[in-house]
Amino acid sequence: MKHRMSRLQRAKQFMPFAALKGFETLLAAVARSKESRVELSEDQLEELNRIIQSLTEGDFVRVVYYTGHCYTELVGIIETMSKTTYSLCIESVMIYFKDIKEINVYK
Repeated sequence: MKHRMSRLQRAKQFMPFAALKGFETLLAAVARSKESRVELSEDQLEELNRIIQSLTEGDFVRVVYYTGHCYTELVGIIETMSKTTYSLCIESVMIYFKDIKEINVYK
């Protein structure tokens, strides 16, 4: 004679797996599709370069940049800017010039 488990007994059997903190978040991240990096045209690159050259620390900007798997938008004040490392820092987030797709300056 087979003994069938109740739903409660069955649920208890799998409860230890719930202790894997962040596992569900990791699964969701893996399941999310990766957004491809957009190749900018020569004109777009020139315009972007012109804007970056005009930036200074303290400027209030909106930046759309590539994070490695998708594009993200960040609005804030440029805290630091380095032309040697080709990067800028907004809200403690380091963004490399090569990852910038779009930037708007609000003066």
